[in-house]
Amino acid sequence: MVTNLSIPQKDIVRVYRKRAAIEDIIRELKGGFAFGKTDSSSFFANKARMWISVIVSNLMRLMKSIALDDQQQSWTINTFRDRLLKIGGRVSLSTPAR
Repeated sequence: MVTNLSIPQKDIVRVYRKRAAIEDIIRELKGGFAFGKTDSSSFFANKARMWISVIVSNLMRLMKSIALDDQQQSWTINTFRDRLLKIGGRVSLSTPAR
């Protein structure tokens, strides 16, 4: 890393790791919860939508920490949703036997 910060190397690495973690959270919010989507022309409606996205994200993180093992903790929200929350089904038509 190249930087002009005059702090110890361990602190620089810690700062950049925190920044990368926050960027991952923002990317996941945008991709999994439509965090950046603004459908309304009202600021307050868009603000409410973003807050709901944040709350749902926190609930999903809590659910992941409780329900998944260490290997599955790295799943994205979309993977978690696809593998555990979406329920597959099959619709079939059968005729009664005569």
